[in-house]
Amino acid sequence: MKVITALSRKGGSGKTTLMRAVADAAVSNGHETLVIDADPQKALFRWHQDLGRETPGLTVKELDDPNALEAMLDEAEQSFDYAFIDTLGAGGMWADLLVEQSNFLICPMMPSETDLRMTRDTYDYYLRACEAADDASLMPPFSVVLTRMPSKPPKSMVLAAQAALEAFPVIDEMFLDRAQHGDVDREGPMHELAEKRRNDPNALMRGHARYYLDALREARTILEQIEASR
Repeated sequence: MKVITALSRKGGSGKTTLMRAVADAAVSNGHETLVIDADPQKALFRWHQDLGRETPGLTVKELDDPNALEAMLDEAEQSFDYAFIDTLGAGGMWADLLVEQSNFLICPMMPSETDLRMTRDTYDYYLRACEAADDASLMPPFSVVLTRMPSKPPKSMVLAAQAALEAFPVIDEMFLDRAQHGDVDREGPMHELAEKRRNDPNALMRGHARYYLDALREARTILEQIEASR
């Protein structure tokens, strides 16, 4: 089982939306997928509960006690191909535990000066953890994902993205700011919406299917590039 964890010191970076998207990408590729929501807001867990139905291939659990993480992952090992951990904050014993249990670390960053500073703090924490490790080669790779990118970003966002590319290991694929993620909030996983739109009796709705498929392909590419970081 591959464990992918989001580390971020700042809310509003699109972290939860990104984690939901890459988890759904894994599901759409035929993998049994677990999402562990350790964020105090419990946005992912509440989203899944509010759907009021099963989502084949996707299980979402909440985690309130960091000390229970290892046991939860051990229990999931034989049943799931992926585990995605959504959490808030990086630093201290909680972050150390996350790093220890993960195969890959991702840091979502909206291209802004504020997010750039916060991402630098998170990356510095990771570098210190590597220095303290007995064998740094065993540390999970760290990747920044540029999130909430509009199709036509302003100059300030372009400059912040360029600065991130110079300072951090950033994956190539950006996580665009798409209206379809709002539909996921209301209706369910992206791959289900893509299929629903594609088979809609209304020709206009069928024409919209490509936008959902584009979003799904984007998330799949991000997942592939995260895994290629090792």
